[in-house]
Order: sequence, then C-alpha cells, then structure tokens
Amino acid sequence: MSLRRRLLVATAALLALLSLAAVAVLGVQRAYLIDQVDEELRAVAGSPRAVLGMTNRGDAAVTGAFSEVYFGRLPANGRLVTLVAPASDPELVPKLTGREEIGVPRTRASASGRARSVRVLVTRLPRGTAVIGIPLTSTQQATRRLAATLAISGAIVLAGLALVLFWVDRLGLRPISTMTAAADAISRGDAPRAVPEGPPGTEAAQLGRAFNGMLTQVSESERRLRRFVADASHELRTPLTSIQGYAGLYADAAETPEVRDSLRRIGAESRRMGRIVDGLLDLTMLEESGVEARDRVPLAPLLGDVAADLRVLAPDRTVEVSGPADAAVLGDADRLLQAVVALTSNALRHTPAGTGIRLGWEVRQEQVLITVADAGEGIAAEHLPYLFERFYRVDPGRAPGAGGSGLGLAIAAAIVRAHGGRIEATSVPGQGTTFTLTLPGWRSDLGT
Repeated sequence: MSLRRRLLVATAALLALLSLAAVAVLGVQRAYLIDQVDEELRAVAGSPRAVLGMTNRGDAAVTGAFSEVYFGRLPANGRLVTLVAPASDPELVPKLTGREEIGVPRTRASASGRARSVRVLVTRLPRGTAVIGIPLTSTQQATRRLAATLAISGAIVLAGLALVLFWVDRLGLRPISTMTAAADAISRGDAPRAVPEGPPGTEAAQLGRAFNGMLTQVSESERRLRRFVADASHELRTPLTSIQGYAGLYADAAETPEVRDSLRRIGAESRRMGRIVDGLLDLTMLEESGVEARDRVPLAPLLGDVAADLRVLAPDRTVEVSGPADAAVLGDADRLLQAVVALTSNALRHTPAGTGIRLGWEVRQEQVLITVADAGEGIAAEHLPYLFERFYRVDPGRAPGAGGSGLGLAIAAAIVRAHGGRIEATSVPGQGTTFTLTLPGWRSDLGT
C-alpha cells in the first residue's frame, strides 16, 4: 500500500472515530437530559394528591412551580382527561398506548399541542389513575443545538484535515511519487531523466537534489563506460584480425595434427572474440546515436524474409507467419531485421530440433506489436527480468563459448528502445517463450 493510500486510510479511520464519538456524546447528553426529566416526574409523582389538590385550589405558588407539568386523569374507560396543561403549551395532550406501566417513565408522542413528544409517568390515586407528563421540547432543542455544534466542529476539523492532507501531498507525497515513477522508468530501461526538486526547504527537495545528483553521476559513469567499451573495441579489432590471419597462415604449414588443432582453436576463439567486439560496438552506437534512418517499414515482406531464411536454416522446423498485410512501422528496416533475427536465432539455439516458431504482428491504435514465439521448454520466471542484459545466461553451467556471443537479446532490446518502443518476454515452462516488440506504427495521414 502506498504512503498516500495509508494516509487516506488513517484519515478516514480518524474521521470515523470522531463521528462515533460525536454520536456517543449526543446519546449520553440526551440520556442525561431524559434522566433529569424522569427525576422531576418522580418528584412530582411522590405526592400527586397534594399537587392536584393545590392545583384545584389555584395556589399560585404551586401552579408556578408546576407550570410546565401536565396533569391528567385516566378513568376506567381509558379516555384521558386533562386537568392541568403546561403554561407554554396549553393544548398539549399526550397520546397513550393503553399499555403504560405504573411508576415507569415512558416517552409518548403528543396527540395535540406544540410539543412533538412527552415524557409521561402513570401513578395510582385513591380514585383512579393519574398521568403526569413533561414535554421534551427543551430536551430536544438542547440535543439539536449540541448536534449542530458537533456538526460545525466536525466540518471545521474536516476542512483542517483536508488542508493538512493537501499540504502534505503537495510538499511531500507528490514529489516522492514523481521520483518513484522516474525510478520505475529507469528500472524498466528508459533513459534517466531529472525530476523536479520539490518545494524549497523540504525533505522532498533534498531527496530530489540527491536523486538528480545520483542520475548525473550514473549518466556520467555510463557515458565513460560506453566510451571505454567503444575505444577498447576499436583497439581490439586490429590485433584480433592479426591473430586470425597468423593462425590461419601457420595452421596450413603446421607439421603435426596437434599444432594444427591448436591453431584452429586459436582462430575460432579469435573470431568469437571478434563477434563480441562487434556486438559491443553495435550496442555502444545504438545507445549513443540511436537509429538515424526512419522510414515506413512494411512488416509483411520483412517478416516473410525472416521466415524464409528460417525454413532454409532449419528445414525440420515449422515456421508460421501471420499478420495484417498493410501493417507498417516507423523505423530503420535493417535494424528492425537485425532485432527480429536476433530473437529467431535465440529460439533456434535454445529449443530442441523440430520445435515450431511463430512470427506474428498486429496493430493496436498507434502501435504495432511484433511477436516471436516458440514452443520450447520455456524460461523460469526468475530469469525473465534479466534476459536483455549483456552476457546474461539462463543456464550458468553452459560454457561461455557455447551458442552465441551473449549480446543478441541486449542488441535487440537496444534497437527497440532506439525506435521509441519496448520489448518484453513472457514464458510458461514447458509451453514456450514469446518475445513481444512494441513499436510506433506508421500513420499515413501524418507521414509518421
């Protein structure tokens, strides 16, 4: 989980906890106010006869003390008779259900009056049953005010959290995400590129400067390494040619078979070293200069020629070719042919005799996908990310001189990258391997 997502999850959890706390506070406050009303009801119900008697006599003091209390009588027929109504709500009449318990306060809706609900308590009298009630208007108003206060406070907290999240994202997370994307692109083989350093005075700015400094050093090291490889390769060509010439010359004049065999092996190894030198030079040129010639390259004839060559080189193999006849890419035909041949040569070397090879291509929007697939033994998943590195071998026990130079797939990947594309390998052990080249397609409307 990314840092941004963890921060959002933590913020959401905090907001959920705050919401639960607000609901709990509302519930506790409402329960407290209801308890206060119940205590008042029980105090009044403690001597209902005296209260009713004083109310009937019109005692002003008593009437004032109970001015917000409802008194009613419940005869045997069950029809509530109002004796005294609250001064602020003279039309108040609670709606009884007929199942009220004696001495237990209950909340009931009002049948009339301004109050929506009433807290009532039914108590016994010597002659009948009395109903005492207190409207919950003030309780509900206090609860609503508290809810509004909590809502406003929550909105303020939410706005503050949003500002903090925006500030953290802009100053910290966004620059880090940019650097992460750049690092991922570099790990995929894209050219290193500098990233914005971020707002001054922040850790993101320091990290950005360190990242760009590292890229500069890496690019400079790669440039020096390419220069060294190019210079060394140029310098090695002449002595290698001399070694090959002398080995061939003296092999013909050798007096014993052992000497002739030794000179033959010297010539073979020097030729192999020459191929490696040529491959390294090729890679250096591709990485420094890319491809210069870019034109429309029809795929049907190009891959058809590759298939024809394969059928001649390996007549025991089945070679399938499929794809739209009008598909074309923008690039260098010779270089693209070199990349595809490197992949087919790899398939010939590392699959058993008689294994089929498929060449295909398809158009997807503005891109063209070229696939080279075989039905061999496949490659284990742990090797796939390293196939396009120089001299990487899936089988470490294989002799360095066996097969090719170890640069074919690296050169193919460099050619594809020089065309602005990408190369991928997928494999299922026991079913085969597929190499996919994604290249920019030819657009006739723009000539690109």
